[in-house]
Amino acid sequence: MRGEPRLTGGRRRRNSLGAAPALLLSTLLAAVCMLLLGSTALAGPGSSSRLCGACHGPLRSQWAGSAHATSWTNPVFQAFLADAREKLGSEIQANCLPCHAPLAHVSGDRQVFDPVAQEGVGCNFCHNVSAVDPSTKPGSYTYDPSNPNLMRGPYRDADPMGAHEAIYSEIHTQSEFCASCHSASHPRSGLLIEGTYLSWKRWSGAEYDMTCQECHMPPAPGKAATVAKKTRPAVNAHSFVGPRSTPAWLSDAATLKGSVSAGRLRLEVENAKAGHALPGGGNSMRTITLDVVFSNAAGAEVQRLQAERFGTEFADADGMFPVPKWIGHSVARATEIGPDSSRVVLCDVPPGASRAEAVLTYHAIHPAYRAMLVKRGVDLSGRAPIVLARTTVVLP
Repeated sequence: MRGEPRLTGGRRRRNSLGAAPALLLSTLLAAVCMLLLGSTALAGPGSSSRLCGACHGPLRSQWAGSAHATSWTNPVFQAFLADAREKLGSEIQANCLPCHAPLAHVSGDRQVFDPVAQEGVGCNFCHNVSAVDPSTKPGSYTYDPSNPNLMRGPYRDADPMGAHEAIYSEIHTQSEFCASCHSASHPRSGLLIEGTYLSWKRWSGAEYDMTCQECHMPPAPGKAATVAKKTRPAVNAHSFVGPRSTPAWLSDAATLKGSVSAGRLRLEVENAKAGHALPGGGNSMRTITLDVVFSNAAGAEVQRLQAERFGTEFADADGMFPVPKWIGHSVARATEIGPDSSRVVLCDVPPGASRAEAVLTYHAIHPAYRAMLVKRGVDLSGRAPIVLARTTVVLP
């Protein structure tokens, strides 16, 4: 959000006796937190996000369940990273750090030995970013180490009560902040391997300041810190809502309509909600499949087919596809469904078919890679395919 909505209603009396106990309690709580944690400077790039939970407990808990908190440690990423090192050499890991372990990147910890760096995209790192260049350079942020105890955020009137310093940062309210990692080209091939921000930028909603934060960090009334004196009309959640953390979030992301046109089955898939292209997130890693089953009047299956795969797929130097983005040399297929857009798929009707059932399914991991991960015993919890929509068409 560009700015915080103005508070309405009556104003508090600054010198009321009723406010004194609350102020005293807040001050004592902040002091106790600092004493328990053994520091008068709770924030800083070397501090675990657990420290932030002393005063920002609910927000820290939300973050802990997000993909940002496991950007380095999640088993699927680690499996793909091992594959990339095997195929391209160990030095390729340095290209992953800016977004998957940003603290390790800025500190030169190339092997990510630091436990705090292993926390992925952590609280202290994000709130020490002072600027972002919305380019396709991976990790296009400016990290300011000059005062690691200075936290940047969306409030002009933040009062951390001595736990750390605070300053208003407009970039934290803009989609460009997310562009630092959600807009990236491969450092070797130059292929766009993360284009979520750019597809949002092309969306008409971008013209009206409908930011990434409004969808993925939905605001609600509350307190930014448990010890805060002010209840704000809008505190952005730090759950970074998405398919992995909230599968139900996809329930109305796309619609599927079926009909018969000139003797063929006509299926129309519409991007009904996302402010960026679907499937979005990490080109080539995710896909949406459109599967059709034709049956006869007795209900027996006549034909089963995959009518389309929506997403971006890369080919290697030999033209084989799909391959993971880090070994891609060219774009083999580009069938993403743009914001405010739809795609039409036509299917020939097999002889004897009187009914068609179509199912649209989101895959957090492209099926071509999923089989490999299962064979290697990689934990795929939270990454099961999700049905987005289905439709049945009676055929003439």
